[in-house]
Amino acid sequence: MGSAVTDGSGMSASSLTNTTGTTQGFPSSASSAVTGSGGMGTASTSTSSSMSTTGGVVVPEAPYCEPTEDWDPAWAELEQEILEIVNQVRAEGATCGGQSMPPVGPLMMDPELQCAARMHSLDMAERDFFDHDNPDGDGPNDRMRAAGYMGRGWGENIAGGSRTAEGTMDQWMNSAGHCRNIMSGDYTLIGVGYYPGGEFGHLWTQTFGG
Repeated sequence: MGSAVTDGSGMSASSLTNTTGTTQGFPSSASSAVTGSGGMGTASTSTSSSMSTTGGVVVPEAPYCEPTEDWDPAWAELEQEILEIVNQVRAEGATCGGQSMPPVGPLMMDPELQCAARMHSLDMAERDFFDHDNPDGDGPNDRMRAAGYMGRGWGENIAGGSRTAEGTMDQWMNSAGHCRNIMSGDYTLIGVGYYPGGEFGHLWTQTFGG
C-alpha cells in the first residue's frame, strides 16, 4: 500500500497535502505545491469549563466533536507522538525546501483544533477521499469553527500511508509547504488526528492556530 501526502503536484510514490489560503483577510503563506491551509492572526480558546474529558483526552462540548469522545487510546498515543516530534524539530530549527527556518517555541495541543483534526481524518476514511475540502465543500476553517475554535490564524497538513508518527513527520518535513506550517512561529497551538482506513490505510491531519 502506498503512502500519501497530497501536494498538488501529483507525486506517485506518496501523496501529501498542505493547503494554504486566506482567512479574514490574512494572506496565504504556504507553497501552492502542497495542500495545507494557512492564515495569520490571533486565537481564542474555550475554557475548561466548556469541555469534558474522556480517557484523559479533553473533548469540546460542541456536538460536532461527539464522535471523538470514544477515541481509541492507541490513536491518541500516536497523536501525542506527533506533537512531541513537532516540538523537537521546532526547538532544533529546520530547512524547508531550501529555506532556513530558525528554532521557534513549542506548540500546545488545543482541544478544539484536535477535534477538527480527528474529525477530518475520520471523514476522509469514512467517505474515502483525500483532500482539505470534504465532499460537501467544507474546508479547514469550517471544521475548526464547528469544533469551537474562534481564532483567526489557522493551518492544516494532511498525510496518508504511514502507520507511524515518525514516518508521517518525515513525509511532512520533506515537503516545503508542510514543513513551513510546522515551523511557523505564527502558530502556538496544534491539533493532531489519526484514523486508520481509507485508500492509504492510515490517515493523519494536523491543524494549527495561534
